[in-house]
Amino acid sequence: MRRIPHPEKVMRRIHFALSPALALLALAGFLPVAHAAQSLPEDANLNVAEVTKAALARNPGGERFEAQRAYADALGKRAGIPLDGPPSLGFSHQTDAIASDTGMREWETSIELPLRRPGLQAAAKRQAENQLASVEQQSAAWRLEIAGTVRDLLARLAEADEHVSLARQALDTAERLQAQVQKRLDHGDVPRTDLILAREETLQRQAELRQAELALAQVAEEYRQLTGLRARPANWAESPASEATLEQHPALLAARADVQAAETDRAVVRERGRSQPTVGMNIRREENGRDAIDSVGISLSLPIQLQSLRAPEQGRANVNLAEARSTAHLTERQIRLAVAQAEEALAAARVELEQARAHRDLADESLALARRGYSLGEFGLTDLLRVQTRQLTAQRRAAMSRVRLQRSIAEYNQAKGVMP
Repeated sequence: MRRIPHPEKVMRRIHFALSPALALLALAGFLPVAHAAQSLPEDANLNVAEVTKAALARNPGGERFEAQRAYADALGKRAGIPLDGPPSLGFSHQTDAIASDTGMREWETSIELPLRRPGLQAAAKRQAENQLASVEQQSAAWRLEIAGTVRDLLARLAEADEHVSLARQALDTAERLQAQVQKRLDHGDVPRTDLILAREETLQRQAELRQAELALAQVAEEYRQLTGLRARPANWAESPASEATLEQHPALLAARADVQAAETDRAVVRERGRSQPTVGMNIRREENGRDAIDSVGISLSLPIQLQSLRAPEQGRANVNLAEARSTAHLTERQIRLAVAQAEEALAAARVELEQARAHRDLADESLALARRGYSLGEFGLTDLLRVQTRQLTAQRRAAMSRVRLQRSIAEYNQAKGVMP
């Protein structure tokens, strides 16, 4: 008998199949963009730190640090044991029953304990400690990386939101101008070509608004997938961090912790190159057909270390240390460069905002004069639309400059290694 799918599953399949079509219809104007994605309201009680915490909780990358902590903990427990390997038990029996058969019998039970020299045990303890420190520093650097993703996404949300707001203002302006042209056309003051130009302007602004709304919906969905939140902070602006120093940067601390871990790894390899003793004890019973003799023995063995056998392991430890040192130097240089570039970008963003605001004020004044001239019949519609477009460009530049300044501050704090 044919199974009937569950209605909820059917609806999910239909929604998945129609989502691209709904987005295209929204862009074409047949559907509002709200059908393509749900809105993302602002929450005054939500801040960037909480958004970052939510993103960290959803990111699967944190699992590897838990595994690395467990590995470091296992190294620490092993370092606290004086044994260099598992003990071994032995049992042997010897008889001449199949040979001369004089009644000779021998049983022997033994145990061997591979011990560590004090130098190897101390090196193993430092290895476990540095491994745990490296994991913690790497975890802090990873959290900073996720914070950078959150900062970038909030800036993109603000930019997309500004584009929507400006597009709506432009559409309102175009609709008011079209209504004004229609009224003057009804009175015979302007030719019909003016109404056509005004109508084209309105249609263009409608298309720009739909594109801006769709872009905002796409960024909002990316935000929801990253954080799992259904709201965004009402205020995501930060203040430039002044107290942070290069020595406190999580990425640099992580790189230096890796160097220390590699150094202790090499120390462990070096200590293993020295002979580690193995202590044994055995209990033996011998019978010769008449008497039985019990004895106890102790043994000590030192393996002969050959440099040619240890060389590959020591070479690999040296390679790992060299790579860790190189990464630390490169990380420090990249951080210094990022901070310098962020400082320059922040200074440029402040100047750009001042210039953009001055340009916007002049464009607002020019538009006011052009509108007055058009209403008096001293200015053509084409000229008015040209001035109106310039004013819209100046307004958009001022709004984007304000967002860019906030983004530059966030990027400066990110370069300095400051968490939100």
